[in-house]
Amino acid sequence: MAGVASVLVGVTVALWLAFGPPRDWEGGMRWLRHGLALGSLGVIVFAARLMFPESREGTADTVSD
Repeated sequence: MAGVASVLVGVTVALWLAFGPPRDWEGGMRWLRHGLALGSLGVIVFAARLMFPESREGTADTVSD
């Protein structure tokens, strides 16, 4: 549940940054916009790890020939 909610928040912020009012942000606010974009990408990656946790049970330690 938390993973799906985080993905929705990340995508919503990314879409707002792409199509929303921050287009006229200049100067220091432009850096804030870039930081928010990277942050939303990080939230999406984190949410993907919440939804699909890495498990070592399914991986083999040796390479099959």
